[in-house]
Amino acid sequence: MEIHGYSVQVDPATNSIVDAADPLDNLLHSKSRILRGKLEVLASEIYARLTLWDRNLARIGSDKENVEKLLEQFARLARYHLRDQKDVTRLHDSNLRLETQRRDEDIQCWRDVVMVMRDFLETWEANEQAKNRSMFINHVGAGHQESV
Repeated sequence: MEIHGYSVQVDPATNSIVDAADPLDNLLHSKSRILRGKLEVLASEIYARLTLWDRNLARIGSDKENVEKLLEQFARLARYHLRDQKDVTRLHDSNLRLETQRRDEDIQCWRDVVMVMRDFLETWEANEQAKNRSMFINHVGAGHQESV
């Protein structure tokens, strides 16, 4: 007998589903376990990427603060001709590069997270489908056994 694309054995004497349901149930539960494991890995990948993003932004922010302090000092010294204006220009360029780097880090982080989220959602959908198939098979098996 075939139920929803799965081969199921029926005991002719009792007209109930026999041992074949257990391997099928095991197969469905095994798939769900694997998918839950994948979901955990994907969630940890998202968490790790967001943690890395946060650390990178903190480093960039710290570097930017240091450059801004130096920029302020050099600009003041340059006004009194105690520092070359080129030094101020280089620090200003460094400050702009750090801001660009921060924006690039934001963009790259969200690209990475979106790709992992896509995989996460696909895996979550497959897990839900596996759970629904398992419930359906269990319900069909229980309903068929109750009718006997």
